[in-house]
Amino acid sequence: MRLPFALLSLLFLSAAFLCPLLLNAQKSDEWILKNQKDGIKVYYRQTGDVHELKLITSVRASLPGIVLLLDDPSRYTEWVYRSVEARCVKRLSETEMYYYVRLDFPWPLSDRDLIMHTKIRQDPHTRALIWTSTAVPDLLPEQEDVIRIRRAHSKWLITPAAPGVLSVEYHLYSHPGGSLPSWLVNTAVDVGPLETIKGLCRLLLEARYQNARLAHIRE
Repeated sequence: MRLPFALLSLLFLSAAFLCPLLLNAQKSDEWILKNQKDGIKVYYRQTGDVHELKLITSVRASLPGIVLLLDDPSRYTEWVYRSVEARCVKRLSETEMYYYVRLDFPWPLSDRDLIMHTKIRQDPHTRALIWTSTAVPDLLPEQEDVIRIRRAHSKWLITPAAPGVLSVEYHLYSHPGGSLPSWLVNTAVDVGPLETIKGLCRLLLEARYQNARLAHIRE
């Protein structure tokens, strides 16, 4: 199925970090289908003061190719919705790192940023990739006029579905810090995941990802 990737663009980060803001009108603990387009389903819910996002889709890519891209924070600004700064803070191994991301929030709201601790593992039988990230807000000093996202956790489940096609499920919960207007929440949920997926899929067409081979990832 064709998908320009973009949750996984914040989806993953503004969709993924902006997105997780919820509308007070909906019931807690109940997933609401917020958007469905181009084979991407975006669900949203709120549990207490925690906002959650779930995305289900498929992408044309290989396991090494998508890992190579997701594991490179220096390129997040090219595909993650509203990310304006991203970098690896510390790499512990081929499967573990800390990274920093800053998200551009429209005026007069303050930008948000966060530091995530990421680990990846592969099921030896199904070859599914499980990619988990947890906020570590005190790893770096906070910046003036930027609100640090202190509570966030995300999980990617990426499974081979057919030759050259991967099934993707993404789940994020977070507390974005401060109050946000409903129009921004709607934009994040309706636009962010789609734009992120598009950006990701666009980059995955590059030869370096199409021809990727990684010793620690089985195809």
